[in-house]
Amino acid sequence: MTRCSPFKFLDSYTKDDREIFFGREREIEELYHRVFESKIMLVYGVSGTGKSSLIHCGLANKFSETDWLPLVVRRGANMNESLASLISSASLTVQQSKFGSPADFKKGVRSLYLDHYKPVFFIFDQFEELFIFGDKEERRTFIQIVKSLIESELQCRLIFVMREEYMASFTEFERVIPAIFQNRVRIEKMSHRNAIDAIKGPCKVFNINLEEGFAETLLERLSPGSEDVELTYLQVFLDKVFKLSVSESEKHQGPQELSFTLSLLNKIGNVSDLLGCFLDDQIALMEDPETALIVLKSMVSIQGTKRQLSTEEIEENMIAFGKSFEKNRLQEMLLNFVNLRILRDKDENGKMELRHDALAAKIYEKFTLAEKELLEVRKYVENALYNYEKRGILLSKQDLEYLAEYENKLILPANLQDFVNQSKQKLETSKKALKRMTRVTTVIFLIILAIGLRFYVSTQFGPDLKEMFAIAVTKSVADPAKGVIEELKIWELDSTSTQLHGLILKDFNRVVTAKADTSDPVFQLQEFLKPVKLESKIRNAEISRDGRFIFGWMENQKVFIYEPASGKIFFVNGERTIEHLEISESNLSIALLYSNNSGSVYSFSGDKYFNFETTLNSTLVDKLVRFFPPGKEYFAAVKDNKTYIYDKSGTIIYELNKHTEDINSIDISPEGRFIVTVSDDKHGFIWNYIPAIGQYSVYDSLIGHKDKIWSCRFNKTGKYVITASEDSTIRIWDLYGNQINPEFRFLLGNGRYRQNKGEPDEDKNNPEYSQYYGKFYDAAFSPGEFEIIATCYAQEFDSSDAGRSVNRKVLFYDVTGGIYRAFGRSGFVSDVPDSIIKIKFSEIMISPDERTSAAVSNTDSEILVFVGWGEIINAISGNNPMFSKDGGTMYWTSGKEILKTPIHPKEIKRIMEEFNITGAKNPETKIRLKI
Repeated sequence: MTRCSPFKFLDSYTKDDREIFFGREREIEELYHRVFESKIMLVYGVSGTGKSSLIHCGLANKFSETDWLPLVVRRGANMNESLASLISSASLTVQQSKFGSPADFKKGVRSLYLDHYKPVFFIFDQFEELFIFGDKEERRTFIQIVKSLIESELQCRLIFVMREEYMASFTEFERVIPAIFQNRVRIEKMSHRNAIDAIKGPCKVFNINLEEGFAETLLERLSPGSEDVELTYLQVFLDKVFKLSVSESEKHQGPQELSFTLSLLNKIGNVSDLLGCFLDDQIALMEDPETALIVLKSMVSIQGTKRQLSTEEIEENMIAFGKSFEKNRLQEMLLNFVNLRILRDKDENGKMELRHDALAAKIYEKFTLAEKELLEVRKYVENALYNYEKRGILLSKQDLEYLAEYENKLILPANLQDFVNQSKQKLETSKKALKRMTRVTTVIFLIILAIGLRFYVSTQFGPDLKEMFAIAVTKSVADPAKGVIEELKIWELDSTSTQLHGLILKDFNRVVTAKADTSDPVFQLQEFLKPVKLESKIRNAEISRDGRFIFGWMENQKVFIYEPASGKIFFVNGERTIEHLEISESNLSIALLYSNNSGSVYSFSGDKYFNFETTLNSTLVDKLVRFFPPGKEYFAAVKDNKTYIYDKSGTIIYELNKHTEDINSIDISPEGRFIVTVSDDKHGFIWNYIPAIGQYSVYDSLIGHKDKIWSCRFNKTGKYVITASEDSTIRIWDLYGNQINPEFRFLLGNGRYRQNKGEPDEDKNNPEYSQYYGKFYDAAFSPGEFEIIATCYAQEFDSSDAGRSVNRKVLFYDVTGGIYRAFGRSGFVSDVPDSIIKIKFSEIMISPDERTSAAVSNTDSEILVFVGWGEIINAISGNNPMFSKDGGTMYWTSGKEILKTPIHPKEIKRIMEEFNITGAKNPETKIRLKI
């Protein structure tokens, strides 16, 4: 006769398991009391702490049948569709056929309540699936549904059960539902003391004899030296002991009482990888172990979590691993996995999944690096396809170059492959059109250039320079190297001309892209400008304040620090998903911010100094930590409404505690004397250190903003602070808290600005600008401090970029508030040629001398380089433009590469002389133009 085990293996406890659920009495009571404190309760903890069991068994048994109507929601294919389906299926009366808005959901829940006449409790189990698999639109809709339900008078409550590492993702909810974090319960691992009850209790119920010291010995073997225990592994261990005890009992004639003895533990032996061994054993027993492992791998996400999939989806995912399988044989194998307690059987939606994330983690350990990389690439294509379906943007040239590296190994489903092929065809068509246009327009271009330059020379130069310029133009047409040399001579006589600057850069670019053999000095120059190639695609990069290092992180979550002067590259392995990193040039340290509100400080060599905590927000992540300047080896980080200052060992030595709400930005003055912080509480504080008391105190307050303040920055002398606020104003302050600029608001359509004096705000209802209205989130002085660079965000957010805005405008004001330039959704809106009005930009960098700027097009990852503010002198494929400290060189990234080019005539002259570039070896001029 088969004996039933009192231990759940990898299953959660349910309401029917009340008699064997032990060791969680305190947590059950806390959950029961907290569930009535708010309409929302967050239940979170690390994997394996028994969160689901606490809800479905512990909390469920605190209610009588008439007290609640529990409805368990899993995301499935879409959270909103699953919720709608559940409401309909649980209703007694027929619900509406479609839930299209939050109002529809509210109406559906009201009908559901009237059907059963008891409070509705929605239990969103494994809620992290929304953040792992859901897209931005799905989350945005769901947030509005939740907001509608909790703000209603309906008798319903929502319980979100999720893994701890995804709690930071809830900041996306916090913008719409500020109280989302107020009622939360963290489930800790079970202590040894309670775990003993979890062993002895079920044994007593099932009349299993326990040898003295059995429970204590089992726990010591399971978690040696630890005060708590992984419940998942405890249940697996006890289940194995139970089966072994049954086997021992059946060796004797007649029914025998079961006993858990120390000798049974000795027979089990090593338990260091109990679950891994179980998995290996079961796979080995399969008829085709290799295919069996591929089946299980196809049910694990790239984050190492389990996935709910249909048979068809499993079959499709197997293709990514290069395996296809006859459908009948696949279904047979899946059924075997169900019988072996590795998979759950199909749910009401025909979906299957692994029994526990602990199994998913073990299977994920079996992924090769190549398999992980291919899954990441596939995810990359899936995201691009989603973007195409929403915005009509195909894969760019840079995207296709990235995919080309995996083309021979990557196997995609038909819909993804069709999308890639469509992108390739579009790119090829564009190339052919460009070639045709280039052939037709080359001669025309040279003629127009000559005519235009002739006019320019006649209006800009005196008689002597006219002749020099004419010679330079003639030489540059036939031989760009000679043209650059002549243009540089003119530059030394007139360095104010933006047109001449642009011509020098254009001709130099022709030099470095020309074909050259190894004996040609141009070849040596090209080798000097050769890109630095890293091991993975670069996600983000910037240059240090002193220009010594270029640093950032890659798609494989590894940090790089590149020193152009020496060619050295340092690498540091990130522990989690990186959101931002900060660098200290003085002591060669870096601080990494992770998506789970934590961070770490490392040396360049990869040695960890310490961990710290912070609080990410939905808009900015790059202003929450700062290193002090050279001579003060301290580090400052924001957490909630406080600022903590750490020494190099990670000890908190000072705490700045004055704000009443979350801090959004911190900055430290160049000499390290002052700190400025700004917050949701509409206030800013300037702090300084008082030696007499050994503490920081408020030097002065920044009072005047009428809404949350997003950013703050010192100017380069440390005498002034600039702040940007949600109240749609940017303000400049001195160190005594006096505002020294007029209040100006976001107004750009006609180049005017509006002082805060009651004038009508025309932009509030202007469709071109209303989406940005009242949404300043950053402001800074330009490098030369002639202008203010302000950034506004639209209402649309993108979680893949840490919640920052998809649409944003970068505005340029003079220091009195007058606006005369703007980049953004429609490109420039003033002071530029009509030809570039339609370009969309996501980032703009300005050289230190403010002569050159680089704007990144957010549609095709292209960098447009400008001289002054109107003339495009170059278009480069890539992202993350950066300028050296002297403004002589521009760096940028493309795929896995860091590239560079001289951008200032002085630097171009230095390089031309260094490499002895004087022009073509054959001086014969093939094209002659008269000016």
